Amino acid sequence: MTPPNLSLIFVMVCFWATLWLVQRFLIRPVGAVADERQRRLDDAQQEWAAKNEEHLVAVARVEDEMRGAAKEAGGIRAEARHKAMDERQKALADARARADERLVDALDGFEREAETARAELQRRAEDLARLLAGRLLGRELAS
Repeated sequence: MTPPNLSLIFVMVCFWATLWLVQRFLIRPVGAVADERQRRLDDAQQEWAAKNEEHLVAVARVEDEMRGAAKEAGGIRAEARHKAMDERQKALADARARADERLVDALDGFEREAETARAELQRRAEDLARLLAGRLLGRELAS
């Protein structure tokens, strides 16, 4: 029988020693750094998700406020438009009333002038008729 090959045992001892050293000084620290990095990434992602949720809530709140302000502004514009239309209608009604009043005054004036002119024409027609009758008869007629 041959004695066991000690080089195999020596190689195995070197392998296990190297494995232990690599595990202790390389794999564990690199794994710890990777775990720390992953933990920081997870924390950052959770923080981002929370901030994003806050942002979305704030955006929704601002949009609601803007919709409310737009609705309020629309109401104010409608009220102002209604008030302006009422004032316009009142001004038009006042202008129409003044125009109608002036028209009535003018028509009354024309009527008085026409009546005066008719009376004058009738008086002149009577005078002319007397004058014509007097000339035709050759004498002056009594009024």
